[in-house]
Amino acid sequence: MLKKSLYSCIAVLSLSLMLASAALAKNVTVMNGTSFALHGMALSPSESNNWGDDLLGSDILKPGEGLTINITGDANNWDLAVVDDDGAQLEFKNLDLRNVNKITLLSDGTANLE
Repeated sequence: MLKKSLYSCIAVLSLSLMLASAALAKNVTVMNGTSFALHGMALSPSESNNWGDDLLGSDILKPGEGLTINITGDANNWDLAVVDDDGAQLEFKNLDLRNVNKITLLSDGTANLE
């Protein structure tokens, strides 16, 4: 009986560790590779209908500048929205950030993931 309980505990612990390691928790640097300043930036899982908080706050991310953000969650794909000088929102959709350390946003609406 003790042996069976021990095996059950080990199995539950192993499963918990596997699930915990599947969650994303990392820092990613977002580089402004556009020709315009960014006045707002928000990140959310792709399956969400809501944007997160403005990651820039009252700051402005000028062309060539970067911002390191912390990403946590279990989503595989993320959406990133930025606001340009004119107040227009540009969205970068379905970014797979699992193996990414740097995102460079480009003026044509694409992003380089490194």
